[in-house]
Amino acid sequence: MKTVSVVMCTYNGAKYIRQQLDSIIAQKYPIEEVIVQDDGSNDGTIEIVEEYSARHPYIHLYRNEVNKGFNMNFITAFQRAKTDFVAISDQDDIWFSDKIERQVEAIGDKYAACCTDHYRDEKYSDRCTFRRNPQNTFESQIFTSHVPGHCLLVRTSFLKSIDNWDKHIPYDWWIVINAHFCGGLAKAPYPLNWYRPYAESVATKHRAKYQRHAENPTWQPYIFGMKDFRQLQKRELWSKFYGYINLRTATADDSLSEDEKQTFRLVHKLTGLMLRKDIFSLLKLCFLCMKHRDVVHGKKHPNIAVAMLRGFFYPFIWAYSTTNFDY
Repeated sequence: MKTVSVVMCTYNGAKYIRQQLDSIIAQKYPIEEVIVQDDGSNDGTIEIVEEYSARHPYIHLYRNEVNKGFNMNFITAFQRAKTDFVAISDQDDIWFSDKIERQVEAIGDKYAACCTDHYRDEKYSDRCTFRRNPQNTFESQIFTSHVPGHCLLVRTSFLKSIDNWDKHIPYDWWIVINAHFCGGLAKAPYPLNWYRPYAESVATKHRAKYQRHAENPTWQPYIFGMKDFRQLQKRELWSKFYGYINLRTATADDSLSEDEKQTFRLVHKLTGLMLRKDIFSLLKLCFLCMKHRDVVHGKKHPNIAVAMLRGFFYPFIWAYSTTNFDY
């Protein structure tokens, strides 16, 4: 049986952490260890984890000497794992009891990582209905981080092989991107946890701080998104991120299937165009996004005319609302 470590990073999570720890303890699949790395909490989080650790010796608490921020907190915490797999945990969600069991089954012996669906209802209940289905294609994931960390089970050997972490690139996005180069990303097609949406969460605060425009836009991205796209292209992090993917997809390994080789070729074209700043390359990028809209956008639209329109403008729609380059 493969061994699993749960890695949870905490910061002032006392309000909800008991429910998450209880759901981890209740997993059907045996957990080898729970690694909790705290980033300077002052609200009782430490005392709660110590209480659970006294009852469950496989729960290990580590405390950072200085505040690292959530991204580096996770990146450094991963290095503590000594098992076959790492299951990434937020401090405030609720896992279903078969989460780890189903993910271990789905990842098998090939894949580098496995993601899942999840629920995002305003309140947790036995009948959650707001199901989120993260887009799982490499082509869609180069645009944004569709797969949140709390949905990931990652092979530890792969995780520790990543030696080019950047504190400004969301750790879960970097894991998913690199997984495509090291065995691929599996999908367990079930909702296996409930993500808690609330104003004090790290994700909500980040979006509120860096969101440049009003949420839920309609026509605005089609008009103003090009400006946002051009502004993003000026960032050094943009060049680093897409330059890395473009270089890694330049050649397709013989071990890849023909479909995977085609994916690498398309991602190579897309990232190459995203690195260029002339208008012809931008139009070509838009055309490729329209042509391959089902894998780039990750969702099919019943109206083909609307689908083609959204596909063509997808780089602008995405650039209008993304905050992934603001960490």
